[in-house]
Amino acid sequence: MKVRRHVQGNAYAELAVPVPTSMTAAGLHRAIHSDRFLKPVASCSQALQRGSMLLITGQLPVDTVTHLKLGDGVITLESRQVMRNPQAVPEEVGVGCEHLVSATVYLTDIDTLDNFDAIWQGYCPDPQADPSRAVVQVGALVIGIQLEISAIAIKD
Repeated sequence: MKVRRHVQGNAYAELAVPVPTSMTAAGLHRAIHSDRFLKPVASCSQALQRGSMLLITGQLPVDTVTHLKLGDGVITLESRQVMRNPQAVPEEVGVGCEHLVSATVYLTDIDTLDNFDAIWQGYCPDPQADPSRAVVQVGALVIGIQLEISAIAIKD
């Protein structure tokens, strides 16, 4: 199912529409959707699997059950929630966080990087196994959050 979400105050309304698996000349794409995973704010899949590669949509500090924004502007609280959210999609297709190979972190204030990084290290404690990571400061993110992370995982 593909879910289009619309902001209503601090929560979201959902509209479910079917998402087919598509075949292209380059191979099979499979849209990944899980009730345990945050529904995208925009029109996109929660993740897309192509062969052994899993592209995980940008994760927000939103509770996957209540759909409420968490952290209330506190970067450490937002960071913890954002790091929890991406775990459901890899588990849905049989890969774990150890399969992450790349992540892009979007922060509205680059001065909060040290606070975010302290949380990141709790989820990725082995610097020798950390995925590659880019950190980008942006002017604003949806629903007034300070942090978003998108990632790529590869299943061996």
